[in-house]
Amino acid sequence: MAGQSEGNQAELTTAEANVPCMAFVEVLTMMGIDKKLAEKAVQTTNNVSAEAAVAWVFQNADMSAGGLLADDPIDFDNVKMVFAVNTSLKMGVGKVAAQVGHACLGLHRILMREQEQYAEQLLQWEAVGEGKIVLNGESKERLEQLQSQAVSLGLPSYLVQDAGRTQIPAGSCTVLSIFGLASKVDLVTGQLKLL
Repeated sequence: MAGQSEGNQAELTTAEANVPCMAFVEVLTMMGIDKKLAEKAVQTTNNVSAEAAVAWVFQNADMSAGGLLADDPIDFDNVKMVFAVNTSLKMGVGKVAAQVGHACLGLHRILMREQEQYAEQLLQWEAVGEGKIVLNGESKERLEQLQSQAVSLGLPSYLVQDAGRTQIPAGSCTVLSIFGLASKVDLVTGQLKLL
């Protein structure tokens, strides 16, 4: 008798796994993914998470040719976050790391606050490994110029101004972070060298 109830429990679990979690499906459809493809993605990834389903969709982008994506398909271009460091400040390695951390968190807060606009790209970025690149931004003036270019292209950005508690004067512009499709971000930072 105990064996039968265990068997029924296993069957129930298997049956539940075959039914896609509709909350995850809704997240994908809000991103412009056709409901049929969203259900397939959630079901194929065993209802793990919306992020796993989005990753599956990106990995199987060729399915869009079969008409499974909605009229406004996702742009499968890579998404990345870049950090331009003001090297004229001669910050130590630890200070640079801390300032890049501030830039990442500051920009991430903007993306979360404006989720309606950036949710799709944020999920894509998370699904493909959260690419981050640290570049030589040279000076405060250069960071401000880069931020102006980013804004003109509609890219979210965040410029860190240091509190002045350790190595550099208060208000110093240390790191600029920019997020978006790689093709657009590269228009702004593509000429900068790696740090």
